[in-house]
Amino acid sequence: MSIRMFGSKLRKIGYVWMAVQGLFSLALPRQSLNLSLKLLGGGFENPTDLEPRDWYVTQTRALGAGFIVAGLLGLLLEERDELQAESDHENVSVEKVE
Repeated sequence: MSIRMFGSKLRKIGYVWMAVQGLFSLALPRQSLNLSLKLLGGGFENPTDLEPRDWYVTQTRALGAGFIVAGLLGLLLEERDELQAESDHENVSVEKVE
């Protein structure tokens, strides 16, 4: 497996993760915010007492929609690049020089 192919697989995993995270934020914005606060709230004294405002929940939902679009677009572009690379590889001709 080439380094380029390994990088492509890692990018695909990242794009899928981004789309899944976006789906979670779009469908369940408050739970997404609570999870983020639990993971990143170590610097706060009372992270469980924090309550997000309505505009922030709406912003989280919109960000989730953007993540879904970005993740799916990244996957599509990655597939396109792989197909183009395969096509270029198949179209290479070798001439024998005497």
